[in-house]
Amino acid sequence: MKNIIVDIASLGQDALVKALEDKELNILGVTVSPDVENYEDLCNLNINTVRKVSNVQVFKGAQRPLLNKDYVSDKFVPKTTTNHKFDDTHAVNFIIDCANKYENLEIVCLGTMTNIALAILKDEEAMKKIKRIYIAGGALLGYQTTTPTSQHNILADVEAASTVFKSGIDLTLIPAHISENLQQDAFKIVLGAKCETWDAFLSIDTGIGFTRGQTVIDLAGRNPINGETAEGKKQTVITAVK
Repeated sequence: MKNIIVDIASLGQDALVKALEDKELNILGVTVSPDVENYEDLCNLNINTVRKVSNVQVFKGAQRPLLNKDYVSDKFVPKTTTNHKFDDTHAVNFIIDCANKYENLEIVCLGTMTNIALAILKDEEAMKKIKRIYIAGGALLGYQTTTPTSQHNILADVEAASTVFKSGIDLTLIPAHISENLQQDAFKIVLGAKCETWDAFLSIDTGIGFTRGQTVIDLAGRNPINGETAEGKKQTVITAVK
């Protein structure tokens, strides 16, 4: 059974419910990252979703992106209340505690990567113990999602995504072009679905121009971004789910 943390924002609640019901996944907790202005409503939405099927703890985390709030939205989550209690531990501390406690811990990131990035910045040594992070997001150049070059989960917190991509933790990128239900397929991939893949150097354009948030999938390690050439190791990019 896989030990995983699910980090979620404003999308993927249906996929989360199915994952919570799956006996092959030991979901240790659900952490909430910001991608909307009304963070409390986002947290309430997610704990209400979890409580429909499970008593797994839900953890509040960062209330805004690391640096830039220009691409968060107030359109996705309506005013939401809850009668359920959140765990008192901050999401970042929960992630670090699990990284130290559980062998072969994996994280499934269905939204922005703010909490994961903050955990890396707070305790990089602990976070390097994580076996793999699955990232539902990003897009190949030419496949338009939120903007012509960037997908929402990356764009809503570009600096967080860049921090995770540069961390050296093994990553699997599940970009938007492969699926009409990205979050659902992310869990299928975690459970071992057969996939076609590339091994590539991954980086994020953190500039302020037209290509901000672009996922740079560099097969050769020669494509400079932000004045840097590819660093670290190759990561896994899912190109198709069979």
